[in-house]
Amino acid sequence: MNILYILLALFIFGVLIFIHELGHFIVARLCGVKVLEFAIGMGPKIISWKSKKSGTAYSIRLLPIGGFVSMLGENGMEVVQGEQPKEEQGTDDPDAKQSFFLSPEEDDEGVARRDGEVVELTAEEAKHAYCNQSVWKRMLISLAGPAMNVILGFVLMAVMVISSGITSLGTTRIAGFYVTYSAEEAYQGLENGDYIFSVDSIEIHSFSQLQAYVDSKSEKNFSVKVLRLSEDGLDIDEIVLENVSLDASLLQEAFTASLSEQSGLQIGDEVVQVNKTNVHTYNELAYEVMHQGYQPMQLTVLRNGEKTVLDQIIVPSYVQSGVTFGDLDFKVWREAKFDIGTVLKHTWYRSVSTVKMVFDSLSGLFSGRYGVETVSGPVGITKTISDAAQTGWLNVLYLVTVISINLGIMNLLPFPALDGGHLLIYVIEAIRRKPLKKEVEGVINFVGLIILLSLAVIIMIKDIIAL
Repeated sequence: MNILYILLALFIFGVLIFIHELGHFIVARLCGVKVLEFAIGMGPKIISWKSKKSGTAYSIRLLPIGGFVSMLGENGMEVVQGEQPKEEQGTDDPDAKQSFFLSPEEDDEGVARRDGEVVELTAEEAKHAYCNQSVWKRMLISLAGPAMNVILGFVLMAVMVISSGITSLGTTRIAGFYVTYSAEEAYQGLENGDYIFSVDSIEIHSFSQLQAYVDSKSEKNFSVKVLRLSEDGLDIDEIVLENVSLDASLLQEAFTASLSEQSGLQIGDEVVQVNKTNVHTYNELAYEVMHQGYQPMQLTVLRNGEKTVLDQIIVPSYVQSGVTFGDLDFKVWREAKFDIGTVLKHTWYRSVSTVKMVFDSLSGLFSGRYGVETVSGPVGITKTISDAAQTGWLNVLYLVTVISINLGIMNLLPFPALDGGHLLIYVIEAIRRKPLKKEVEGVINFVGLIILLSLAVIIMIKDIIAL
């Protein structure tokens, strides 16, 4: 990784964090909560300024590893009106009004502090404290950050779909199957793993088609175009081989038909389900085959206008980082037109598939299919961004899209110290119709934060060792 790629990764992290915190900030302001500080980064301040109108401090901090929106009363140290027991108020008057207090640790920008002492807030000031808002407003504020990341992911996905053009928009209707040269020894330029793209400029869509064409020709020397993985493994090379001798016996001995074709899939089938998962676009189909195709699958297809269930459909598999994945061995038709409806369709289903990918990954971690080594933190993600940047900006855009959606979903997990943890506490409060004790909530969040920080350190060490 050179310094430019590291700076690119830091910029991407900064944008995603900014969008996340902007969500909290906007909804907090809409809910009438006073925002004390909007910060990008953690640690000492590099730049800081304060709005004279709102009193909000804006800052950029030294460590680009997070950010925060600090709200008045966010840590719940205020005394909430109507919540303090009457015996603690020193009066039995049911109409007695309570005082509102702010801890001096709450605000480091001079709000509600006099000479470092705890001061009493006015009732008007207390209205704008986070802890004094209804549980529904607090839930909306917590939800806003992750929601902004997910929305950003959907917007970036639309940009990617439009930029890629119609050639990248595939359907789920089978257009053909790959035929592979599978002999270990090279033969007249053919190498193990080559896909046969065309023979005499005629595209090959199945093994039976290749057989029929070779059998129909008296002259057995052909011009063969193959697709071959490049040496760096990052591209597909098209190679034309002239005067390749082919006959029926050689085809049987040295060429292999697609496993999916052999197990029952046919040209013209439109796949609508992989096992129990609905698919609508090629990207969804490709992901589900990768995720579930390491073992025989049940495919539901539309064949001649009727739904047909195909059991035990097999595709090739490959192993990466100790995990087995399914691999496509068939071709699909692309979309017939490129209009707003097609763009929206592919944007939606690609984004939904990405959300599902996050949950599938979490499920795989807990089930043991994926090991801890597959989890990456900022260091590992920076390395991945660096690799993607060397292959084209669309790959970087896709990676940012996935990271943004991943960040939003992960923050919604009901784990202490995450936004989802706060949401869970507020749901409990709504059900109980009274909040948890602040001491209990504080301990829960503190323990959660310690666990998260510990995991972050372990993952960072793992990523550094893997560099």
